[in-house]
Amino acid sequence: MNKFLLAAAGVLLLAACGGGGDRAAIVNSCVENGGMAKADCECMADAAKENLDSDLYKKFAKAVRSGEDATEKMMEDLAPEDQGKFVGFVMSAAMSCNMES
Repeated sequence: MNKFLLAAAGVLLLAACGGGGDRAAIVNSCVENGGMAKADCECMADAAKENLDSDLYKKFAKAVRSGEDATEKMMEDLAPEDQGKFVGFVMSAAMSCNMES
C-alpha cells in the first residue's frame, strides 16, 4: 500500500507528460512520475473514472496535466467532502489494483 500511496502522491504532485485525454494524462503521469508499471497505472486511472464523480475526475486530470502547483491547489480548493472522496478513491484503488506492497 505504501508504494501505491507514494505513486498517488507523485501523480498529484507532478505534471503529466503528454496529452491524449484525461485517462492518458493520469496514466502517463503515474508511469513517468510515480514509477509504477503501466498496467498498475491503467488500473488506477480506471478506478478514478469509476469511483470519482465526473467533476472531481476532471479536476484530478486537469491538475495532473498542469503540474505541481495546480495539484496542490486542487487539493486545497476541494471541499472537505471531496477531499474525503478522493482519499477514499486512493484507498479503494490500492486494494482493487493489488498495490498493497
